[in-house]
Amino acid sequence: MPDVTGRKLPLSPARRMVGDFLHAGLSVPTVPFQKGMQLAELADARERAEPRPSWCAIFTKAYGKVVAAQPVLRRACLSFPTERLIEYSPATVDIVVEAKLDGEDILVNHSLQDPGSVPLLEIDRGAAALKDKPFERSRRLRIALGLARWPRLVRRLAWWIVLNASGRLRGRIFGTYAVSSAANWGVDSLRPVSAWTTLLHFGVVDPQGRVAVRLTFDHRVMDGRVPAQALNEMERILKTDILAEVRGLQGRG
Repeated sequence: MPDVTGRKLPLSPARRMVGDFLHAGLSVPTVPFQKGMQLAELADARERAEPRPSWCAIFTKAYGKVVAAQPVLRRACLSFPTERLIEYSPATVDIVVEAKLDGEDILVNHSLQDPGSVPLLEIDRGAAALKDKPFERSRRLRIALGLARWPRLVRRLAWWIVLNASGRLRGRIFGTYAVSSAANWGVDSLRPVSAWTTLLHFGVVDPQGRVAVRLTFDHRVMDGRVPAQALNEMERILKTDILAEVRGLQGRG
């Protein structure tokens, strides 16, 4: 047998933070739905736009309009001391952004209120600013990294309380929904672990404008009809409202 050696590396606060979030997310019974969308006109308009909005901003805003119009998508399930639903207003989003902190790759959430009404380029500017200076611009990141230095039992109890015991605290820490994608690296995440009521994630948009858009949802909060209709309505908005906004960016540069 080969002589295999290795070295011990401690988990950084950022890696512990991710591990605690995943542990919390595993307790949420989520189901993924997928819809193949044909967005050739939107893809063509985006290519002609200057500046060019990211697909993340485009999908975030389109789904934000859907969430704003459908109260069930703004609900969350809490389990302590009794099982109940809480409905938030307005819609808020957490856009998962990869950034660097002290030379380490970390994940941080760019939070927006009422994203369906925010201009596409403003969504991108906010995400870029957070990616450039994550620690300075995200109070939630500073709190999470501070918590990550505590013993594991304390950390995970804190995450559990946020998700299950206080609707007000959960609303301050978590967005109504989240958006995450690995499409920039040319791949797709099929079923990510999520503690949000809905998580929007999407694959690579091909040259013909075809893309797989997925919605992972908390089945305690809603049944399949709601996310199915949400994806259909999102596609309609992408082909109308969002297409018009992107076309308005053509020739501005």
